Amino acid sequence: MARAAPSDDTSPEQKTRDEVDRLIVLMRMDRSSWRETWREITWYIMPTRGRYNNLLPNQGSRGLPKGTQIVDRTATKCVGDLAAFLMAGITSPARDWFQLSTNNDQLNDDPDVKQWLAIVQKRLQRVFATGNFYNAMAQLYEEIAGFGTGAVIIQQDYEDVVRFYPLTAGEYFIMQNARMEIDTLVREYVQNVRQVVSKFGYENCSPTVQGLYDSRQLTREIPVVHAIMPNLDRVPGAIGWRGAPYIGVYYEYGNPSVPVLRVEGYPEKPFICPRWHAVSNDAYGHGPAEDALGDVKSLQLAQLRCAEVVDKFARPPMQADAAMQNGLVSLIPNGINFIPGLNTMGNGAGLRPVYQTSPNIAPLVERIRAFQEAIRTTLKNDLILMVSQMDQAQPPTAAEINVRQQEKLLALGPVLERFHNEALNPIINVTLGIMERGGLLPPRPQQMGTGPLKVNYISVLAQAQRATETTGIEQFVRFCGGLVSVDQSVMDNVDLDQAVDIYGNLLSINQAIMRDPQAVAQMRQQREYAQQQQAAAEQAQQMAAGAKNLSDTDVGGGQNALQAIMSGIGGGG
Repeated sequence: MARAAPSDDTSPEQKTRDEVDRLIVLMRMDRSSWRETWREITWYIMPTRGRYNNLLPNQGSRGLPKGTQIVDRTATKCVGDLAAFLMAGITSPARDWFQLSTNNDQLNDDPDVKQWLAIVQKRLQRVFATGNFYNAMAQLYEEIAGFGTGAVIIQQDYEDVVRFYPLTAGEYFIMQNARMEIDTLVREYVQNVRQVVSKFGYENCSPTVQGLYDSRQLTREIPVVHAIMPNLDRVPGAIGWRGAPYIGVYYEYGNPSVPVLRVEGYPEKPFICPRWHAVSNDAYGHGPAEDALGDVKSLQLAQLRCAEVVDKFARPPMQADAAMQNGLVSLIPNGINFIPGLNTMGNGAGLRPVYQTSPNIAPLVERIRAFQEAIRTTLKNDLILMVSQMDQAQPPTAAEINVRQQEKLLALGPVLERFHNEALNPIINVTLGIMERGGLLPPRPQQMGTGPLKVNYISVLAQAQRATETTGIEQFVRFCGGLVSVDQSVMDNVDLDQAVDIYGNLLSINQAIMRDPQAVAQMRQQREYAQQQQAAAEQAQQMAAGAKNLSDTDVGGGQNALQAIMSGIGGGG
């Protein structure tokens, strides 16, 4: 008789927690080498970013001064400037940076679809402007500029519609799937008792948290793990998190008394993890601050050496007779030292420096400037301050600035494209999904269907990337225009309507200022009719003037020229 298999009474929540615990061990090993690099970046460049002891609650050292070991903050300032440049150039809160459309050009011309897209775009912009989206993006740009990888959790919020939670290096783990897309994120962090009870409910917390809450120790911190990953055991059509494509698991780290604080499901991946530059199958990215790390270390050492030279010159080591070792010596300004028998001593008696030289620090200063300039270049500050840093005696022309700008901005093309795909596209899609499911958007026009929308980015940097294509159009049209003086028919080869349309699209010109093709055709038809009427009127005027001239011409026999012509016509008839 076959033995029955032992029953497994473990709850689905406990199984999920056990799986996350095993996953964290493996992900921590995979991240260990990256963590060491991030710690160096934090130590030398970004002292306020990065968290590397996230599961140690109730630390009293978080508010202590940070970065006091940094003697030259060139790299720190450059990272901040680069982050601000990306913020203003990609998602500026002061201007529109995206437009919505469909993947069907005919639908894009439909008046109902146009109106619906305009309404949705305005409501999306309002949600981003009234929530914490722009604050989160400012931190994200600093993370990817410094550590090469950033992460933001996106969750539905009943006050702001959607809420963004930016993370910093060291407090999360990530993993990518076979398509090299980041689909798993595990965060380790601390929350105080008040936050835990408010978020998860008193009844869902462990007895430890409940006891702290009852005793009003609300500021005591609790280590929490939050894991977001694909739902591999998904049951299509099931209610709740079991039927969702993605799941999120919260639990108290190191406290098994309650399996989980919460398990929730997500219809879309509720986080973004953009990278500055990724290599092969690596989940974590590389950033410009990592590239500048060698120069930053050398700069700190050079500044210390320079300060040491100056300090030795200003306060040199002194030498004195051995008889003075038990006496009081003053080296302060205006200090007086009484030395017995000084007048009987030879030259050099008393106190004097060990060596008296004027140090030549010019080569060292020049070396420091070279390191600073290399750091600025690596951190793209030559692009940010392009015009002010141009090494020309005369101010450059607008055309020269435009050409140099386009050349330099092309270097950011891969970074910008990756950021669109890994950050902005998911943010807009997740926010649209939350708003649509919540009834915050009008119903779609029937002809649109339920397909995804197309997002066109019109930020300063996106426009600058596309503007490089307009140079060829300008040169071609200018070339054809120059040939008109030789052969006027040469312009028959150019469809100027298409040129204007393509040029406007490349510059992301607002379509509201572009006339509808039917309206343009009607205007041209009216203009042609008016030209015909004007030509007919001019011809009639010329004929009337000719008739008057003929009537004023006497041909004899009591007739003028007009009468003679008319009689001739009548006689010939």
